[in-house]
Amino acid sequence: MRFKFFLSVLLISLQAAGTCHVSPHRLGKSGSDFAFRGTHNAKDASLNCKIIEKNTDFAFTLYKQLVSQAPDLNVFFSPLSVSMILSLLTLGAHSTTRSQILVGLGFNLKEIQEDAIHKFFQNLILNLNVPNPALQLSMGSALFVEERLRLLEEFSQNVKTMYLSEALSIDFQYPVRAQKRINDYITEQSQKKIAGLVKDVDTKTMMILVNYIFFKASWERNFDPKRTREDNFIVSEKTMVKVPMMIHEDIHYYFRDRSLSCSVLQIAYASNETALFVLPDQGQMKRVEAALTQKVMKRWLKGLKKRAMELHIPKLYLSGKYELQKILPALKITSVFSKESDLSGIIDLSNKPSHLTPLISQIVHQTGFEMDESGPQSLMTTKSHIKIRMSTARHHMMEFNRSFLVMILAQPNQSILLLGKVVNPREAEGLSASSAS
Repeated sequence: MRFKFFLSVLLISLQAAGTCHVSPHRLGKSGSDFAFRGTHNAKDASLNCKIIEKNTDFAFTLYKQLVSQAPDLNVFFSPLSVSMILSLLTLGAHSTTRSQILVGLGFNLKEIQEDAIHKFFQNLILNLNVPNPALQLSMGSALFVEERLRLLEEFSQNVKTMYLSEALSIDFQYPVRAQKRINDYITEQSQKKIAGLVKDVDTKTMMILVNYIFFKASWERNFDPKRTREDNFIVSEKTMVKVPMMIHEDIHYYFRDRSLSCSVLQIAYASNETALFVLPDQGQMKRVEAALTQKVMKRWLKGLKKRAMELHIPKLYLSGKYELQKILPALKITSVFSKESDLSGIIDLSNKPSHLTPLISQIVHQTGFEMDESGPQSLMTTKSHIKIRMSTARHHMMEFNRSFLVMILAQPNQSILLLGKVVNPREAEGLSASSAS
């Protein structure tokens, strides 16, 4: 009874906030699915909802910028990770540098205090780092600073406490050695999932911020590997590729968005995440992309209903690597990369050599995502698929045989952990497309 009362109060507070959305898959689970650790009242819940709303709009803004640079290629990144590392920088940025980052992320400090933003990300990172045998997640970030600039201990401690990250001194006067040290560090921290992240280090480099994430999870109900078969995937009017297509008959959450000519499907993982797939009608991808906002996503999540379905979807390995110093200026985040940058909260300016200009030379973000019939190897022998027989006259077929969007939503409150567009499922494998006959 006490749990039901707690759940009712919390759901009412979320509805009052007007921006949060809870996955229908998670309504029967524990209260930890609905609130961050340390969130005890409606005010905190409302504030978290506002931050999630801003993060979601930032995710789609950044997505559109990435797509504009490579409209015919796969796009895949972690919006939450990018938001986190930029928020991390504000711990040591001041004046225009700090305000540009916050405005670029969509935050208005008259509505949301900066402390609340850091607390939000701190709690989110803690939630994501809870060990779960159904989830293989490697994520992290680190700031490497030229050793002559002398890191401030307060900044280093704040980064470690709030973002579980590190600020490390390094000697960029030996660029080959420095580059190897950074890449070796990331390879070790990511459990060998991310290699060769940084390049183009030289003696003029002052600071490099790196961020990585690799995600693979087990489904709540696995696909049957015996049903996977090769099938065609349409890349363009003239090109198609053969892909391993997984097949699943089950009850899924589905929504048909007639106004945007697309179909939306949500599948639960055994961990505390869900996958959201968006399949535009043929020729409608650009229309859907242009409409992406948190309000549209909220409508999709609210509209999801149970439906018997035969699903055909490719096995995927997606990766994305982005040098954000080339992308963020389009979002009006420029100061941090210029000689006018104010990073006086990161380094000791009183001991700074006069000829050194403290600025971020590179912000490198890399994402890896794997999706197969089950999940991490450790679970494949213990977790079996469930076969559900359905009348062919009653179930709906959804076939992902052309470009589609994929989002991995992290609980609580459906924050977008990963976001991407699949144009060619075989692109990440290094395999070339063959011309359609």
